[in-house]
Amino acid sequence: MMGYLIPWNINTMSIFSLTLELYEEGGCTHPGYQMEDIIALIRWSLSIRRLCTIRVIPVATLSGPTSGHFYANEWYEWALQIRRWTIGAAEVFHYFAVKAPSLPISSTIAFSAKFIFYYVIMLCIGDLYGAISTIWTLMMNLYGNEFIDVSMVSAHLFLRISISSLILSYLEMACFFILHKWAEKSFPDGRRDDTTLWRSFFHWIGSMPTILVYCLIELYAFLEVSVRGKSVCSHSASNKDQLVA
Repeated sequence: MMGYLIPWNINTMSIFSLTLELYEEGGCTHPGYQMEDIIALIRWSLSIRRLCTIRVIPVATLSGPTSGHFYANEWYEWALQIRRWTIGAAEVFHYFAVKAPSLPISSTIAFSAKFIFYYVIMLCIGDLYGAISTIWTLMMNLYGNEFIDVSMVSAHLFLRISISSLILSYLEMACFFILHKWAEKSFPDGRRDDTTLWRSFFHWIGSMPTILVYCLIELYAFLEVSVRGKSVCSHSASNKDQLVA
């Protein structure tokens, strides 16, 4: 997330530092209000009439994940948090669309394009499209002209591309696991992640199905906020009662 949100000046990732003057001009902020970090960034950008530039602060932080009393409850809290983030992102974009006329057109287009790419295409539509297109290709192989004129597209080639994309996705996930192990060197007090190799392997195998479920929950949340509107916009934090040191 940091690799996209910070370089693209979309989200300060909750922890940030700025001048007191800009903080006051932007109407301060409310740390207990979910998605307020992006809304505050938009307010600060409005106060200077251009997009604020976000730079990484190399400081170690502790970010607690969602938690529950048992596994099923953890899954529920995880899904609930995805729904919160997605609906919050939709609300943020609505806020930005209302305030956009006060920004230069170049800043408006740049922020909109990056925001839509990350929250809509990358987190929601991209992986769903990959999965659906692969299934559709298999159906074309099985049923042929009943669905589409297969002379227009090479189903075997498209299937190979889909499989190659899946392999690349798993390689990308493997890089994240490697980076995690490498980052242990910077953990305070010499702490280490005690997750076993076999469990890490299981997490790696389950990473893509997990992302696919994430996308489905996001799609549901987008549809929900489109139909129900402001009534589903909640800004309560996720449950972290069961986290232990």
